[in-house]
Amino acid sequence: MKPHLTSISDIAKALGVSASTVSRALKDHPDISEATREKIKAFAVKVN
Repeated sequence: MKPHLTSISDIAKALGVSASTVSRALKDHPDISEATREKIKAFAVKVN
């Protein structure tokens, strides 16, 4: 059985943000606040 890879959609649902916000945060887009970027990146590292 393959391990489940966490998708952008999974992260978005867990944190209550949109998938586009997650994508932009992971790419360090300037329109996303530093606090949101850090929260999303920390969660992404946590869930691998």
